[in-house]
Amino acid sequence: MAPKKSIATKISEKKELKAVVLADSFDDLFQPLALNKPRCLLPLCNVPMIEYTLEFLAASGVSEAILICKSHSEKLQAYIRQSKWKRSSTPMKVNTTAAQSATSVCDALRKIDESSVITSDFILCTGLVVSNMNLTELVAAHVANKSRDRNQIMTMLLREAASTHRLFDKSDESVYIIEPSTSRLLAVNTSPSLPRAHDVDIPTNAIIYKMPKVEPRTGFIDTNESVYSPEVELRADLIDTHVSICSPEVLSLLTENFDYQVMRRDFVHRTLVSDLLSSTIYAHILTGSSSVLSEAVSAAAATSPEALAPALGALDLSAGGGITSVSHSGYAAGVADTAAYDAISRDLIGRWAYPLCPDSNPIDGPPYSYHRGAVYKTPSVFLGRESRVDHHVILGPNSHVADHARVFDSVLGSGCRVSGQSVVHGSYLFDGASVGRGSAVEKSILGERVTILENVVIERGCLIGDDVVIGPNVRIAAFSRISRRAPQSSQAPANNDFDSYSEASYDSDVEDSDESDDANIARDKDHQVASHASTIGQSSQPSSAGIEVFDTQTLGASGVGYVWVDDAEVDSDLEDDISDEELDSRIRILRSIGSNLNDVELANAELAVEDSVDQPEWQPESAFAQDSQEHFEYELILTINTVLEGRATEMTMTDIRTFRMTCNADQDRIRPVVLEEVLNAIDLAALPSSAKTTLAKAVQLIKWGINSGAEQVDAISIIERHCATNPAVGDDVRGRLFKVVVCMLYELDILEDLAIISWYNRSLKRPDDEVSPKLLDTIKAFVDMLNESDDEDESDDEDSSSEE
Repeated sequence: MAPKKSIATKISEKKELKAVVLADSFDDLFQPLALNKPRCLLPLCNVPMIEYTLEFLAASGVSEAILICKSHSEKLQAYIRQSKWKRSSTPMKVNTTAAQSATSVCDALRKIDESSVITSDFILCTGLVVSNMNLTELVAAHVANKSRDRNQIMTMLLREAASTHRLFDKSDESVYIIEPSTSRLLAVNTSPSLPRAHDVDIPTNAIIYKMPKVEPRTGFIDTNESVYSPEVELRADLIDTHVSICSPEVLSLLTENFDYQVMRRDFVHRTLVSDLLSSTIYAHILTGSSSVLSEAVSAAAATSPEALAPALGALDLSAGGGITSVSHSGYAAGVADTAAYDAISRDLIGRWAYPLCPDSNPIDGPPYSYHRGAVYKTPSVFLGRESRVDHHVILGPNSHVADHARVFDSVLGSGCRVSGQSVVHGSYLFDGASVGRGSAVEKSILGERVTILENVVIERGCLIGDDVVIGPNVRIAAFSRISRRAPQSSQAPANNDFDSYSEASYDSDVEDSDESDDANIARDKDHQVASHASTIGQSSQPSSAGIEVFDTQTLGASGVGYVWVDDAEVDSDLEDDISDEELDSRIRILRSIGSNLNDVELANAELAVEDSVDQPEWQPESAFAQDSQEHFEYELILTINTVLEGRATEMTMTDIRTFRMTCNADQDRIRPVVLEEVLNAIDLAALPSSAKTTLAKAVQLIKWGINSGAEQVDAISIIERHCATNPAVGDDVRGRLFKVVVCMLYELDILEDLAIISWYNRSLKRPDDEVSPKLLDTIKAFVDMLNESDDEDESDDEDSSSEE
């Protein structure tokens, strides 16, 4: 008779562990570097980023990884087909799925739910995760918690770190509210770093939290009886690793709530604060050499040790006090933006993620050797006798560093060349890039086959796309974005924030072969003349003679490419209103490699994804789309009237959000429509009480259209134009109405002080026909008070720091 199989073996055979990998992040933080390929195929220390994720999943015992991607999905599929993951000897199957209709991360996951390929617990992560961990123990903890709490749907992997850690997200500030005895996540509050938030919005049910009672004899949760939680932790020192263990119910909830777009801000936040859902989410925090799992894990293991056999992970059940300690020294991080790209590259070079390091190359290719000062190079590297290569450098195959050139804190891809008298510092050069004699590249990323000619200075934070030529004798301003392709829309809206340049925008383009790329570059250089200079920001197009007119005034006489200029002036105004001496150190931190103020609006703590992704701006809007937009605005006005009349129900906001998704309506149109209707509803004869009552009724609708700092500034402009130009508002009440509305929106935490101050300072510079001087005078005293309050806060912070 064959031996009986253990319970763990039966579970392992019945439910193989799968992983869903989000290989598309639906944002533009890496543009224009990702115009020609999906972001997950960009090199990180000369290895495609997706390789780190797949190695991590394979080491965690995943049997099948499902990659889902929208932009350039065919290139991802082609890469996987020729990679080692399609060999018969590979223990993990890798399949790719194209989600061409998806506009967000949650849309992509809904496609996975439609396919019914996930039937048990699975790992959810992005295609940009770098980790040396084995998640077997975390999966076991998740399963053990589910045996106690049947409502658990997710375990998030978080990492403890100081706010000064280089991996800490500088674009937003997140506060995690956790019940410490069980590691249950009660709420997540995320707010942009700019404008600065002076308080944290914490749901009442998170602080006064009733914890389900645990039956001491059986160890199971009694959902019919609750006790007050004795302790709640507010953690602002946690980094999201973009890795979670999920139950299939996560996909079902996303399908049911199809207005969810972002995982952390929409799905996690709304699931936790919902009065209708009983689903629970737990957190697993990496603290260093060990981490404490929830008490529920220990109790479940004591009740049924067989359920935690080695096939599901070997947990230490001998720890005292009923708490299970899991030994680990793992590294886990996600490349959410270019700042994280730089930080993780430094960690890999510095061997903080060992054994993930350049000399243990996970892909087929020439081996790297380690040298003093954390310098890695392949045998085919050429170094001039008088060259200097020191301190955290990777030199790819066939790279060339000439005499009197210096490279430090940088990564050079295959075939890169650095000429004499040149300096490359803190930068990343992709395959085939070259730096001419006497040039300098400072903390920037250069795409494939970028050519920097003689005497060129690339200032910090620049992102330069593939096949661009710069020079000679020019200086590129800090945080510039330069592409070989012209921006597709010269009539982009003011608040574009590079949305028209999304990775998916170019999916319909004809894919250029290597031969056609070389031919185009040769043709471009032949046609370059100095008279083709153009002004920065012009979206140059081919002339009638068929010759492309490049931005040679910025890129140099032989320049090939276009400078991408953000049409939105709001963010620059936020900075222009502050002198160099007053510029907050937070902004200086955000100005790390590739992270400028535009990235603040684009980045998301989850996967840096906006509420919705617009269609490419250059495509003509169809009559159907226009009808849908008008239909949505009509329904929105009816909803506003319902809210103001006091007839709204709990489902009113859910219904209008759902209807917006159905119509694919423009999110930016919500703000002016709501504000105009609310302002028209205020009884001008009963100010200020009528304004207070009306705004209080419509607060949720107003907040729906105002999220970022730029949107707050735009909202003030809409209010000012209404008060200044609406004929229904008498001259005697224009100033009073404007002041009352702005002050009350500030009291309702809809407008931040920094946004009000910035709008006021910017408006002082504008002509009278754009901003009413009389309205500015009415809020001058209020703005002065806000300025004084900020000064007092800063002085209090300095006093407390000195006392410490």
